[in-house]
Amino acid sequence: MRRIESYAIWWANLAFLSLLPGFVFAGSAGPEDYLADKPLVLEVRYCECQATKTDSEPSDLLPSFLKDSSLITVGVSSEETGFASSKELAIGYEFKPVTGSPKQFQFNYAGRYTASNGSSAGSGELLLIQGQWVNLFGSLDESKAGAQHSNVAVRLAKPGGS
Repeated sequence: MRRIESYAIWWANLAFLSLLPGFVFAGSAGPEDYLADKPLVLEVRYCECQATKTDSEPSDLLPSFLKDSSLITVGVSSEETGFASSKELAIGYEFKPVTGSPKQFQFNYAGRYTASNGSSAGSGELLLIQGQWVNLFGSLDESKAGAQHSNVAVRLAKPGGS
């Protein structure tokens, strides 16, 4: 009799435990829930297209570049070193806030973008102002077929794009 009771208890426990994953995952987190600890987002855009007019500032990106480019988004803290990549792009970065300027950051980077017309790479250090796009590096190949551009741009923003 005791053996039948312990067997029944074992099956009851097994049935309860099989339902447990449903309770645990019922309110599972979405991707944006992981941004809670990261007050900023590093956005990296890249495209086989022209990013700026030839006579403009690196921060004056063309609307067509913003529309046509691919985007990598990484949640970051106000002082961080990291790496982001996709099939075509790899970029390592480090940024630190500028003392006394809450929306300015010293930004160091090294990256490589492989496009259909070749690859381009860049590295450097610059002042990154929160919310402002900056064209980091790219290439221009002029041939009989016409000009072929490739560019990489970044900005540091609040989650949601500001």
